[in-house]
Amino acid sequence: MKAEDRVVRNKHYHCLEYDHDQDGDIFLVACGMEKCDPGVTYGPELRDCYHLHAVLSGRGTLKVRGMEFHPHFGQFFLLKDNEVVEYTADEKDPWEYCWVTFNGSLAPQLVREIGFEEDVYCVDSAYETREFYDLICRMHEKPEMNYINDLRRRGILLECLALAMEATETAEKKATRRRERPTDEYVAKAIDFIHYNYATIQVADIISFIGFTRSYFSTVFRKKTGQSLQDYLMQVRISEARRLLKETDLPVREIAFQTGYDDPLNFSRMFRKVCGVSPTQFRNSTAYGDQKK
Repeated sequence: MKAEDRVVRNKHYHCLEYDHDQDGDIFLVACGMEKCDPGVTYGPELRDCYHLHAVLSGRGTLKVRGMEFHPHFGQFFLLKDNEVVEYTADEKDPWEYCWVTFNGSLAPQLVREIGFEEDVYCVDSAYETREFYDLICRMHEKPEMNYINDLRRRGILLECLALAMEATETAEKKATRRRERPTDEYVAKAIDFIHYNYATIQVADIISFIGFTRSYFSTVFRKKTGQSLQDYLMQVRISEARRLLKETDLPVREIAFQTGYDDPLNFSRMFRKVCGVSPTQFRNSTAYGDQKK
């Protein structure tokens, strides 16, 4: 149930607000932006849901649970679900901010991932907070309440949360997240990435996708599979080339392109290295074998 809002708003207040009593893992309740008048105060009042603010300029004061914070330009601050809060724009340099209000079963975990642990209500952003503002503006571009726009705004909400998480991620937090996932999982993801994208990627793309350093992940991958990333990628490409040579009438040049080789001569060299024969010889011997059957 939404708390009663008794504050007199100025012309710089813009908000889209929806049902507070929704179900799901994560859902949008409101989004908006406001350039506050000097000294304007909201609360103290009990707030439902989570209200993530990005301060675009100025500063203010946030009071919650007997603590006082002073969010300013370049920071995020959060009003947490089921807590009494009071927040006030600075008299000399009143803040301008934008926000998303959300809730759901995943909301407590997501705000912790952003950095709002117990007793933390204000965090620095490594990115320009205007990037957050641009996402809120996109939500306001199509304000009509219908199924299509609801899907669009939900997608932008996830972008907002991802941006906030990335903007507040420290090297230590990133390392902790990596330690929490076993290396086998990263190897499995790399293998899937190769099988889905073998025709258009190089080893550098695999490394970029996984996010580790090349030397470290190459060692991990070889230890798990017994092959280097380059050899595994080549194996997948040649395996697919064998299938195409056997099951289709595509020219060798076209098969080379479809399996990631811009140069058909290079493709032939790699194929001979792995299979011991040229692509044409492989196709002919396969066709002869099929005829004998």
